This record gives sequence, structure tokens and C-alpha cells, in this order.
Amino acid sequence: MYRRVIIVLVASLLLAQLSLVPCSAQGVGKLRIAALNCENLFDTIHTEGHQDQEFLPSSQRRWNTGRYRRKLSMLAREIASLSQTEPADLVALVEVEGDTALTDLTMRTRLRRLHYKYVVTHGSDPRGINVALLWQEGAFRPLGINTLCWQQRLGIEALTRDVLHVQGLARSGDTLDVIVCHMPSQYGKKHAKKLRAAITKGLRAYTDSLLSVNSRANIIILGDMNDSPHSKPLRRGLGAKIIDKEFKEIKLKDSGNGLFNISLLRSDPHHPRGTYRYRGNWEMLDQCIVSGNLLNSQSHLHLAPTPVRIVNHGFLLEGDKTYGGVKPWRTWQGPFFRGGFSDHLPIVVEFEYNL
Repeated sequence: MYRRVIIVLVASLLLAQLSLVPCSAQGVGKLRIAALNCENLFDTIHTEGHQDQEFLPSSQRRWNTGRYRRKLSMLAREIASLSQTEPADLVALVEVEGDTALTDLTMRTRLRRLHYKYVVTHGSDPRGINVALLWQEGAFRPLGINTLCWQQRLGIEALTRDVLHVQGLARSGDTLDVIVCHMPSQYGKKHAKKLRAAITKGLRAYTDSLLSVNSRANIIILGDMNDSPHSKPLRRGLGAKIIDKEFKEIKLKDSGNGLFNISLLRSDPHHPRGTYRYRGNWEMLDQCIVSGNLLNSQSHLHLAPTPVRIVNHGFLLEGDKTYGGVKPWRTWQGPFFRGGFSDHLPIVVEFEYNL
């Protein structure tokens, strides 16, 4: 009798203790999405209609099989190192030529062991530069793929890079709208600012259409914006509000259907202040912009407390002899082969969900 009572009491105490354990103790899942500018990932074969002659074995750059394989191997090492625990679930890539380069990267390097799949645009950029999205099998399943061609949508005469939109189901059970961008460069053309302004306005209209269908859409815009988060095209054209201080939850009712640039929410103040270095100054060109639902900790999938990290492994950097400090170890300095990884550092954005 007493033994039975003791057992009941012990069981009651255990249940009481378990009821005090927070939900987070049951486990928190992580979803990691990265963005990387590959700095001219071209294959060595001419593609009809593309101005890719500078990346051929006969060109001044002497872009031959040996250099191409070295570039692939280094990019594979960089992508594999984006997370110290598990590989990045999705990786947005810009400055890639096409299927040949993406197949070689995912199937003929160490990345083959990580089972990445990919989709790449086939846009009208004169040089044949495109954007792509890699995803790990089991981490993400595409449901729909759309390419935004600005010449057709906005009637822009200039040939520029397309934007990639992949809607898919993440392993968390959430539907994601992942949009990969490579905005026009700031340099070389006087109308570049107007072009970026037109494209950012067009992209905002496109994301508004997604939010009109589902106000809780999980929109994640990644890539090389070729501009500061504070620039007019991003703040006014795209309407992306900047969050640049200690992260505080923004309730869904306050965020509405807004877009928020989280690129300055970096987790380590000792990391570089940007992903690209120009004349000794760091610039945050590679960015992540999300819809309001992902800022709400009550949403099933939401930003981690310190969501953005600039990957600055020592092997990605070299000394800056001109301005001091360090800079990304790039592949090219003008037409001269430097043999590095890229002129940009990658970023990793971390999301959480309860298991």
C-alpha cells in the first residue's frame, strides 16, 4: 500500500517537473540560408550569343581547364564551410554562367557528398551571367520556379540579369518564397541607378502580389544588391526597412505586409563590416531582406536571435597591401589571375522553428 502511494507521488512530481520545462527544451530546428557572389564562374566553352570570349583558353585571361577546376574546387570548399555543424540548407549564388558550371560544381567536386540540387536562370545578360539556387535534398522541395525578366515586365531596353523566384517546402513544414537577385552594377553606365530603381520597384510590386495572396508569406530575398542597405533603390524602390540595432521582435500586426532588410543584424561585431572591400572600405553589398512574418517569434519559422553572419574564414582573406587590414582573396584583379575564392564574402542567415 505504502509502496503504491510512493510510486504515485514520485510520478506526480515527475509530471509536475516536466510541465515546467519550456517548449524550447523539446528541441529547436535550424534552417540556414546562404548567399555568395562567385565572381565570374564561367566554364571554358563558348556559348553562342554570349559575350564570354574573355573566359576562354584563347583569351587574355587564359581561362583554361586547370584554372576552371581550381575555381570549382575552391568554391566547393567555401560552400561546404558555410556552417560548422551542418551544411547550409539553401545557397543563393550569383555570377554563375549556367548549367555546365553548376553541374560541375555540384557533381564533380566535394559538394557531391552534400547532395545539392540546383536551378539556374537563363537570362539575357550579354555576358551570360545568371543567378542560381542550391538546396539540399530533404531540406527543401521546390513547388514552383519563376524567372523575372525585366525587359518583358518593365519594358527596359538594357539587357540585365533576371531574378529567380523559387517557391518550395522547407523541412520545417513551412512554404518559402526564395528570391535570388543580382542587381545592375553601380559602375560603367550612367543609367545604372535608374535601372536599379526601376528593378527594385518592379520587385516590390511582385512581392506585393505574393503578399496579397498570403499576408503571412515567408519571403526571403537574397543576393548581391550592388548598393548599400541605406540606398534609395532599396529603401524607397523596394521599400525595405532597415533593422540595424539589437534585434527586437516586431509583432506581425506592426510589420504588416512590409519588407525588412536584416543584413546589418550581424552576430559578431568583430567580423568585417561588409562583404566587399573597395579602396579600403567595407561595403555590405550581399544582403538578405525578409517579409514581416519571419520577424515574428510566434510564427512557426522565424529569425534566430542573431540571424546574420558574414563568413570570414582566414582562408577566404588576404592582406591588403595598399590600405592595410584584410580583404577577400579574389580570383581576378582586372585581367590578372590571383587564384583566390571570390571578391565577395558570403553571408549566412539563420532561422528557427520548434520541433
